[in-house]
Amino acid sequence: MDVWRRLRGSRHLIPGAVIGVVAVGSVLGLPAAAGAAGTSGSQTVYHSTTAPFTVGATFATLIRDARSCRQEAARVSHPGPPNTGSPKGSSRVTCVNGRIVSYGNSAITYKALPRSYVSVGETLFEQNCSSCHLADAQGGPAAPSLIGVGPATVTLWVSTGLMPAATPLTTQAQPKPTRITARQAQEIAAFVTSLSPAAPFVPSVNLKAANVAEGASLFALNCAACHTITGAGDELAYGTNALSLHSQTPTQVAEAIRTGPANMPVFSGNLTDAQVRDIVAYVTEHIKHPTNPGGAGLGGVGPVAEGFVALLFGVGGFMLVCYWIGDRA
Repeated sequence: MDVWRRLRGSRHLIPGAVIGVVAVGSVLGLPAAAGAAGTSGSQTVYHSTTAPFTVGATFATLIRDARSCRQEAARVSHPGPPNTGSPKGSSRVTCVNGRIVSYGNSAITYKALPRSYVSVGETLFEQNCSSCHLADAQGGPAAPSLIGVGPATVTLWVSTGLMPAATPLTTQAQPKPTRITARQAQEIAAFVTSLSPAAPFVPSVNLKAANVAEGASLFALNCAACHTITGAGDELAYGTNALSLHSQTPTQVAEAIRTGPANMPVFSGNLTDAQVRDIVAYVTEHIKHPTNPGGAGLGGVGPVAEGFVALLFGVGGFMLVCYWIGDRA
């Protein structure tokens, strides 16, 4: 007790505590000013813990896990600017036992798949995918390698029915009703990711703060050339096509933007996560559920359908009226 009283009365207590916090924060990867506020500025905030967390967890253990977290973030990163589907430069990276469980920011959180999925996913992969991609996912004559593609790529292709392909070696796989559930798609992705850690992880989009008007502008600029302004999809060159966006979930839209399936480019340099969130909001709110204030949407395929209806019913009806008047005369 006497030691504690003397320590409390020492003028070196507060400066020593501040220096200690700064030192521990620098080792853990936490910015000194941002750590308390929970924001990152231009740096990444690493949240690391040991599961299950106990009081007995030492600072040495936490520091070791934080270092492992930074190393893991560097290992699974892919080239690209900050906050574009990669742990690199994300506002927040959360690790448990040195393994990344999530990263991202307020717009999109990218989540790792549970390790418990791997064993089941291996069986599902062998049953549904190995005949083309081979048992080690290295790929073969009928399908490309899946090493390093990231879990978001696998879950997108499997959950939309693009894979397993109905007819391998076709120019472009087409979506179809899938017999694989969303959980099974994630289990397959967990197995593939266990062979080689890669980003992007599976995105969870926060639509609450989305700017739908901004999303409409970004969609017109980046997506409408192929998918059309109504999201109905269109034919492209060499027997390929841009798919319809009328049935995709928010996660699938974000996965497509970040992974670039088939002929679609990977938008990882010119669209931030906040912009992706805005596009996802526009697609899932307005393209999937159009208001059509002028009347029936007619499939949303534009003036061609509207003109056809006008000719069929307008001119056709006018001709019938003329025939009726002539017959009466």
